[in-house]
Amino acid sequence: MLDISVKQMKYAVEIAHCGSINQASQNLYVTQSSLSKAMKELENVLGYAVFQRGPAGTTVTEEGREFLQTAEEIVYKLERLERQTRLRNEQRASINISIPRATYITYAFTEFFKQIQDMEQIQINFSETNSREAVENILYHGFHFGIIRYPDVLEENTIQTLQQKKLLFRRIWTFDYMLLVSQKSELAARREIHPGDLKGYTELLHGDASDTYLPERTEASDEAQQRKRIYLYERGSQFDFLSNVPTTYMWVSPLPEAVLKQHELVQIPCPDNRYRYNDVLIYHEDIPFTGYVEQFYHILLQTKNEIEKAMIR
Repeated sequence: MLDISVKQMKYAVEIAHCGSINQASQNLYVTQSSLSKAMKELENVLGYAVFQRGPAGTTVTEEGREFLQTAEEIVYKLERLERQTRLRNEQRASINISIPRATYITYAFTEFFKQIQDMEQIQINFSETNSREAVENILYHGFHFGIIRYPDVLEENTIQTLQQKKLLFRRIWTFDYMLLVSQKSELAARREIHPGDLKGYTELLHGDASDTYLPERTEASDEAQQRKRIYLYERGSQFDFLSNVPTTYMWVSPLPEAVLKQHELVQIPCPDNRYRYNDVLIYHEDIPFTGYVEQFYHILLQTKNEIEKAMIR
């Protein structure tokens, strides 16, 4: 069996079309020396010269003509197969993503989905989880990318952890947690919140959001005498509580204005918060930052910018 690669056949076909190794190397984006070496190896395997080099350029030999006819058919069929495969992939979205429980991220993902919803096939695994599981999903469970959240005091440790696991990252946002309450809450009219203002109110938390290498959010309001807490295991429940029970509150990353209006909620800053938090998009170094990942990332940044503008007004 002849040990001939598809690359060698493509090179030979291009040289024949151009009649020049120099021009073929430019078209193929390879050096002339690499091209000449590949052709020499090809001719050694075939046992005859495919090209004859002379002052007038590079011409095909009689023996080489038959080889090139077969090679061109193979290259054409392979290129057609590549185009067909690429076209099918363009009509099919397969996305696996892990995110923290953050409304602005889910909101951005729905905006992203609107842009791809007309594709013929769509399969999405959308997992809301903690940072540890987001990392493990990429490393061991075939997820394409994820988003993790960590306090600014753990910036150096988190980046080191990502580097050790060969994970790359793109920054999304650095923010302060906001207090989220109903428009009917007595707190809703305040311009800022302090820990003492929350006495008698009930805090809502996600019960399954614990993390083994990132600390639980601990703000100045979380003192030893923490009052009342409800642990939720479905993110949608938070809006039911907040909208219907004005004495409940939740610490959240800033929300889009449209979501606040939809659920009749108000977000209020707290200057006493101990930490700032970072959201970053992570992906493995073996996965290029292109396609759906890049498209979603830009929508995330756009959503973040819109929220910041609304908060300034």
